[in-house]
Amino acid sequence: MAEDKDSGMQKKGVDFSKRAFLKTALIGGIAVASGSMIAKKISSNMPKADLKSAYVDDEIQQDKAMKGKEYVLMSKEEKDQMVQMFASEYSYKA
Repeated sequence: MAEDKDSGMQKKGVDFSKRAFLKTALIGGIAVASGSMIAKKISSNMPKADLKSAYVDDEIQQDKAMKGKEYVLMSKEEKDQMVQMFASEYSYKA
């Protein structure tokens, strides 16, 4: 019975031999290797940003923005209003 199934598969063009498996595995390995090499070349050719100067520029802009601001305490009424605002918009969903 098992021989009938194997012979039926051979007639339909399906090859279950070791050679076909190794061929498929080899083609898959080559595809993965070439894909990774292409990805490596693309990533290595990307322009490198000067991250340190970008970081310093960003920090300078933040310092300028924060210079004009001052710390002000909220009053009890402002805190209660803010809590009520959040509580009124909150809806519990289970």
